Amino acid sequence: MKNLIYQVWCGTLTEEAKVSSKLMKQYADRIGAEYLLHTNPNIASKRVNSDGPYWEWLNPTIDNSFLEYDNVLVLDLDIFPVEVLEENIFEQDFEDVGACTEPFQGKQRSTITVGGHINKENDEKWAKVIKDTWNVTLPRDDDGHLKVYNAGVVIFSNEGMRKARDWMPFQKYINLMKSRGLQRFYTVDQNYFHAMMFVNDIDFVEMNNGWNSQIHYIRGPLVDTNSNINDERDDDTKFVHVQMSGHKWNEKHLYEITNLPKSEWTFEYNRGKSK
Repeated sequence: MKNLIYQVWCGTLTEEAKVSSKLMKQYADRIGAEYLLHTNPNIASKRVNSDGPYWEWLNPTIDNSFLEYDNVLVLDLDIFPVEVLEENIFEQDFEDVGACTEPFQGKQRSTITVGGHINKENDEKWAKVIKDTWNVTLPRDDDGHLKVYNAGVVIFSNEGMRKARDWMPFQKYINLMKSRGLQRFYTVDQNYFHAMMFVNDIDFVEMNNGWNSQIHYIRGPLVDTNSNINDERDDDTKFVHVQMSGHKWNEKHLYEITNLPKSEWTFEYNRGKSK
């Protein structure tokens, strides 16, 4: 099997992105995969009128050069493998596309608004557009919240990439969502990907969350008195998705965040501080 781990970045690489790339290249070598860090590719960007860099991770769905691979794993550059990970993600049981959920998001969005407009009300408004347009009801979690599928770790088979060429064009989706009064988060890549998984003939697999264990700040009433961090790492964690904004993490910080319990971190991690 010919497998590729693909990471993409637009602009100047941050220290965090450099560390992720280095570690993922080492992981690719261990599992016998090829690795590509694609900087400033300007492929998907040509198909949208704005926010082009957000769409570049979807290049395997439109660029035929990726079809030489049996499988392509697309990773954000804030994803880090646990130390000396040997388990081969390409051995997951999937047919077309695989991705992980963000288990905490439904609960958080039901209590607060993130980024000015990301909340339960707008999630439901977005889901109604999907229902009205394609007559598809999107999946929900056990608490009735719409599931959120994170685009930080997505795996495509060759067949999945071929099927994706029939998805709604990026700009057409953007225009549709804007015409229904939805704001930027709902008009760009992650929600597009989420929708396309369910409105097309795609064999989609919800992967084990150990492949995308989130660690991020909590906002609003869900904040625990002892911690403002939601840490989803557990014994099954393989990739850690570090979404603790407001810091300039170095390699030592990122090693500790990925591999050690919070009680063993040697740095200040309150929002806005790192040293």
